[in-house]
Amino acid sequence: MKTKSLFNLFFMSFFVMALSLTSCGSEDDGSDTPADTPDDGPAVATSILLSASASNITLGDSVTFFVVDDLGRNVSNMATYTVDGVSATNPFVFDTAGGVFSVEASYNGLVSNVLDITVAAPSAYSDESTFDATGALTNFTKKALLEDFTGTWCPNCPPASAAIDAATNANANVFGVGYHDGMSSYPDPMEIPETGYWSSYYNVTGFPTVYINGPDTIWDFPNMSQVNAELAETADVGLAVEANIVGGKLDLEVKVGYAHAINEEIKLMIYLVEDYVTTSSPQAGSSLGAGYVHRDVLREVYTDQFGDVIPTSHIGVGGVYTRTITGLDLPANIDNQNQLKVIAFVRNTYTKTFVDFFGNTHVDSPHYDIYNVQEAHVGSSVDFD
Repeated sequence: MKTKSLFNLFFMSFFVMALSLTSCGSEDDGSDTPADTPDDGPAVATSILLSASASNITLGDSVTFFVVDDLGRNVSNMATYTVDGVSATNPFVFDTAGGVFSVEASYNGLVSNVLDITVAAPSAYSDESTFDATGALTNFTKKALLEDFTGTWCPNCPPASAAIDAATNANANVFGVGYHDGMSSYPDPMEIPETGYWSSYYNVTGFPTVYINGPDTIWDFPNMSQVNAELAETADVGLAVEANIVGGKLDLEVKVGYAHAINEEIKLMIYLVEDYVTTSSPQAGSSLGAGYVHRDVLREVYTDQFGDVIPTSHIGVGGVYTRTITGLDLPANIDNQNQLKVIAFVRNTYTKTFVDFFGNTHVDSPHYDIYNVQEAHVGSSVDFD
């Protein structure tokens, strides 16, 4: 009796175990379980999203497009693009016209959202002057412009450039500009007509020569006493400058405010300067070769080479003379638009005379004094100060 009971217990346990295994096997074979799901391969994207590096640009700017699928994968390099329905590269340069352009991307049979890019039309050339008799400051900070007559052929010129660099870094009211002048046998690729003419007109016989606010003071660099003396003078005028590139053209607004009466003819000078130029030429006297950095290279003069006369009707204590010029062409030799600056200053023009040993009167080289100067990076504005 006891033996039979043990046998029955063993048999029932075996039956339950078998039933359990059969049940588990039945569940594994069921179509609703992951174990029976067919291998569908890698996940497939169902949509793509298009974005861009910029949506509001000026004519001639380049825009880079980015495409990401709904699985988070960057497929920008594999996608194709259209601008207003025409096949386009990535990046794409908008250089045909102004307006709003529609961009689409396609990848693996998927089409993206439509992205609108607004391109500003080029500025039409305009040159206007106005005068407001009220509203100017009557107390301005005096600033100094260090005008460096230099050349890539000149082995003695790097120390002057280094001294100007140190002076401008040490004092925000000191600006520098490089007038590059080549020689017949050693041309300078950064020379422009004005710089070549000025070195002769102002009788610059040695390189480097650095003026401080005009040729009356030649800087004994790196001594800062002369510069500091200039900065300590009373400022008769102040300047404000705004400069922007719109549609591939340069738009300028230069304001001149008057703190004191002006009793002579004065002129406005406007320069376009490029800083940190490394691609034009090596510099004699330096071991850096093509890696030499040329600072504040004068690229263009947007006024007459001796300045544009400010009419006497646009001069008055407490008043503001405003010169607005739009649609200016940028010179072709610009290396980096992000390093462009505008320098504006007010100057006079005069000659000096001297009497020789025999009592004869002679006219010395032409001269000018800079009343004041202001500098603004392109893409920014600097107000009166």
